[in-house]
Amino acid sequence: MGPEEDLPTLIAQKDHLNVLRYVRAHELREPNLVVTHGKILLESKSLGDAERLASLEQICIAACDIGDLDLAESCLDTIVNPSSKNKSSLVVTKESSRYRKLLALCLEAAGNYESAGAVYDILLQDNPSNAYAAKRKYCILAAQRGKEADAMKALDEYLSKHPGDLAAWNEMAEVCLSVSDFKGAAYCYEELVLGCPLDSNIHTKLGEAYCTAGGVENDKLARKHLAQAVQLDPNNLRAWFGLVAAAEGYLEEIERMSKNKREAEDQGVEVAKELIKFGGEKLVGIYKGTKMARIINAVLKESSESL
Repeated sequence: MGPEEDLPTLIAQKDHLNVLRYVRAHELREPNLVVTHGKILLESKSLGDAERLASLEQICIAACDIGDLDLAESCLDTIVNPSSKNKSSLVVTKESSRYRKLLALCLEAAGNYESAGAVYDILLQDNPSNAYAAKRKYCILAAQRGKEADAMKALDEYLSKHPGDLAAWNEMAEVCLSVSDFKGAAYCYEELVLGCPLDSNIHTKLGEAYCTAGGVENDKLARKHLAQAVQLDPNNLRAWFGLVAAAEGYLEEIERMSKNKREAEDQGVEVAKELIKFGGEKLVGIYKGTKMARIINAVLKESSESL
């Protein structure tokens, strides 16, 4: 069975083994589906050792996901203590990292974060570059109130060792935004742009972070990335609104400058005014004929009149 198989067909055929294989191959998060088909699959006597072990691990993780701790613990026990009917040639010991990962997940699901953290510490002692254990340590801290600073520190340490993990940079950006650290969020999104230069949404978020941080230079950077976002995806409404807002923010910053400094920004002022007009026209066209058209026209008219 290959990843190209159709999941609804496999479910309809009650092909329990291939349903679990499909979920693994496509990295889907379908815990209820895995538990339902996995329970039936484990009753099969013809299941091979490797497939039984993989299924037990998959069901254990799915059970933790839906909070069925009894099932998760049962799978965990079966992995290290297979019954006489299902004696496996594949032996998993309690000292193995394979078992400890599952044990820590079960402890996390039970809310026993201290014990779970201790297991991850052991995994990191055995292998300091264990990215999985380092990520889970961050997740444990992030799940607890009052430990936001510790969670941020743990994620920062993880990124110092794994700078190529784009998902971690995105998580760090979200953490920075949650504490109003917009410059920090912008730094994280800059790292994401390096890995995904053609992603319109990332350019949009980066532009928003710069725009919210404020200041002439930040507004210029916001304008740059929001313009890139609409170039990559002309239907990105969030980026169009952001582009207009960034241009308006830039003009407001210029108004607060001294006369000599304002003169040095004459070209930038003209660019900002044109962007407001261009962005406004684009948004009016997009919303034309919709219920929002009147509101959009009123808001953008106010922006144009202030130029």
